[in-house]
Amino acid sequence: MKSKIQSEIDRLIGILKKDQTADGSWDYPFETGLSTDAYMIILLRTLEMNDEKLIQSLVERILGRQKKNGSWKLFHDEKDGNLTATVEAYYALMYSGYLNKKDKKMIAARRRILAWGGIEKSHMLAKIMLSLTGQYKWPAFFPIPVEFILLPLSFPVNFFDFSIYGRANIAPMLILADKKYTIKTKKSPDLSNLYLSRGEKDDEFFLERSQEWRSIHSYIKEGVTNITGIPSHIHDTAIRQAKNYILTHIEPDGTVYSYFSSTFLMIFSLLALGHPKNDPIIIKAVDGLKAMACQIDGHTHIQYTTANVWNTSLIGYALQNAGVAWDDPTVQKANHYLLRRQHYRYGDWAIHNPYSLPGGWDFPI
Repeated sequence: MKSKIQSEIDRLIGILKKDQTADGSWDYPFETGLSTDAYMIILLRTLEMNDEKLIQSLVERILGRQKKNGSWKLFHDEKDGNLTATVEAYYALMYSGYLNKKDKKMIAARRRILAWGGIEKSHMLAKIMLSLTGQYKWPAFFPIPVEFILLPLSFPVNFFDFSIYGRANIAPMLILADKKYTIKTKKSPDLSNLYLSRGEKDDEFFLERSQEWRSIHSYIKEGVTNITGIPSHIHDTAIRQAKNYILTHIEPDGTVYSYFSSTFLMIFSLLALGHPKNDPIIIKAVDGLKAMACQIDGHTHIQYTTANVWNTSLIGYALQNAGVAWDDPTVQKANHYLLRRQHYRYGDWAIHNPYSLPGGWDFPI
């Protein structure tokens, strides 16, 4: 038995050594479902960047993942599928222009969406995307006002209490919710057939947690009222600070912290602030998202982020635990890759950790 186990370990070690890239990392895909594929189609169509080769390849992957009952899943163990994933897939396929509502696959998907309660029951983040692209009504009430970004560190809840991931997504979201920004194009599909209640109830935006959100909103508003200044000036300052936070956290590849969602939201926030679709910042951001494309089972997938640092640290550790020597070329290459990506500059984290020195790593490259 021990020999069989060791034989399998040796086989896996051989595969990992073979898969290591020239720079010492492992670039295995970071697969998180179909949302990023769907949002990429929606983004490209909204910006009227008609990269048909990419759009068609994403359409093929989405269609290939549809279940017999017409749904799409977020997790493998979702027996009947996932409402939000199905809404996102349906919307992307319709916006792509390669399918229409009379296609059998679309009819089956619509049937599932309505059986679940309609588009109104989608997740909040999906509703934000739908609102941005003219498919859902922005609510009259939004739980976090843009002035939230101005609250001092002494306030019990402030912008920098959120994680890096949270801040990267919240900053553009504050701008978008404040502006109630919406954009449609000539190719925008009509999703009215996915509604049961026509999406006119504002509390549906936050589903069953409306009262909780209102409590949070009241608490934040109380803090905002203590900020000295003319209300209109405070509001304008908040918008500028949110925009500045976004622009000062753009990575060399054009993305915001290398996350798909924050980059997607940044693009729309810039549009909301008057930037044209062909703004160099937007063009570079889209190129950065395209660079996250990978191949999974012969199909193109847009990763939420890349996971080379994560992959390499875990695999390097696993190899050494499996008996591979520290001075083995594979381990050495992996270690050198990680050392080259260690942080030596201060970031937002220093706000709550002023006496710590830099030295950590990002999740992605």
